Amino acid sequence: MKVLIRNTALDGRPLDGDGEVFTGRSPLEVVLAMKGATLFSDHRDCEDYIDMVLRNAKMLAGIELVVKGDALEEKAASFLAALVDQGLAVILDEKTAGVPAVVWQGIDAVRLSGLTNMLDRPAVIRIAGELGFPEAARWIETHTKEYAEGVFRGFIVEAQGGKP
Repeated sequence: MKVLIRNTALDGRPLDGDGEVFTGRSPLEVVLAMKGATLFSDHRDCEDYIDMVLRNAKMLAGIELVVKGDALEEKAASFLAALVDQGLAVILDEKTAGVPAVVWQGIDAVRLSGLTNMLDRPAVIRIAGELGFPEAARWIETHTKEYAEGVFRGFIVEAQGGKP
């Protein structure tokens, strides 16, 4: 299972083409990966993490997410379904490829530098290398189609493996 958790504007509106991909064999594994990628969530169990997200969604964006279930697996599935229903998450086709986080860091560094137009792929590759992002330079060089799609549609950044 592959889920894109969409980033949002301050008003809770999902941003197109912007988010992070989490994978797992079950909804619970996906939620555990999400929890692992969250700052300061090491001391919380999975149910506390879900409750924190529900509170934050309501308090910060006015979004009411309803989660049901007695068992943790049921709650995780209900939680992901609620995120999908609100447009905050998208279940992806298993073939959908994301860009590794380390590659995204290099692409974003080049973008923020303002040294070139992001459509000038050879210049982006050169600058990524000069800025200390050789992984990004190699990825852009070998994934020309994915890079072009990312520039026009937005990059989906793969999670760096959460801690259960």
